[in-house]
Amino acid sequence: MTFATELTALNEWHFFREFVYSENTFRPMPSMEVELADSMIWLGDLLIAFQLKERGIVVGANADTEKRWFERKVLKKATRQIRDTVNYLNRNKSIEVRNQCGQTFDLSFAAIHQIYKLVVYLPHNALPTEQRRVKHHRSRTAGFIHIIPAHDYLDIVRTLLTPTEVVEYLSFRESLIDRCGTELYAIPEPALIGQFLSRELEARPSLNYLDYLRKLKDRSEEWDMSAVISKFPDRISSANGPTDYYPIIRELALLKRNELREFKKRFQLCIVKAKTDTFARPYRIAVPRTGCGFVFLPITKDMLPYRQTGLKNFTYAHKYDQRLIKCIGVSIANDSDGWFNAEWCYIENKWVQDLDMDSLLQNNNPFREVNNSELPRYSY
Repeated sequence: MTFATELTALNEWHFFREFVYSENTFRPMPSMEVELADSMIWLGDLLIAFQLKERGIVVGANADTEKRWFERKVLKKATRQIRDTVNYLNRNKSIEVRNQCGQTFDLSFAAIHQIYKLVVYLPHNALPTEQRRVKHHRSRTAGFIHIIPAHDYLDIVRTLLTPTEVVEYLSFRESLIDRCGTELYAIPEPALIGQFLSRELEARPSLNYLDYLRKLKDRSEEWDMSAVISKFPDRISSANGPTDYYPIIRELALLKRNELREFKKRFQLCIVKAKTDTFARPYRIAVPRTGCGFVFLPITKDMLPYRQTGLKNFTYAHKYDQRLIKCIGVSIANDSDGWFNAEWCYIENKWVQDLDMDSLLQNNNPFREVNNSELPRYSY
């Protein structure tokens, strides 16, 4: 397995293959084929572009040969390729790209509000420490480019686990480099990850933050929804096509672990209620950061004939009540074989006043009250 294949597989595992693109050639003219970044993660209005460099087996490698390789291949060629990718995206109204599920989409740079540019490299052991400490490159045309050794990128992803938290870390990392400059070169990446976990984002970098990384409790069983998300392609059927479920898993992928924890808690409550055929009012949450709400309906046997209509109505009602742009509903019913089945609904449109819904919510509100709260994210 090549380095590029390994990184793509890592991104697929953590960010879902629907949003990972590693076959990125296109033709700006019929006679010309060019390549975008080696790999990309495209998630809503977020784009992460990767350029990858791997140093193969070299006979007689030493500090001088590896320093030259790093300067030529990483600092010059890879950053130039990132710059070219940004230029291609800027110059073309849209570019057709294919994800790891084999589906093609038109990538429009005008729709991208956040872009992060990374050069991830796998060096030879002889690469000097001075070069390994380089953390960024600044291009006059492409702006800030992260420079990250492969093992450090692996640590970032395996520690933070969700796309939104990885992106938050990259933003923090950039601002820290802007503030501290070359002073940061003496601080290893794990200490920066530890500082991010501490939430002391404005503090001076320090090796002391390594303790946060060492003491971090994973507790992924409380919030990890990848087992459910990974089943969507095989278990979702829709008259609108094979990618109809993408907006649903996109919104799940955009949640932080504390938000996912609340999602999973309600999802599991629905399973318990459905399996015991116990009526319960809908559970719900709203995430103002993404403008998306979620409503959860446990389905009892007597509700089965009205299941789809009820799911649509409750999804719309929660969206309306919380004045959201997007809302996802899921209804969970007990299966005869001891498992459960889930049906999903996604609504996205501008909020418009609905007098009938106003009356319904005022006189016969079916929902539990929503409380605002700041959720803890990490535990040690």
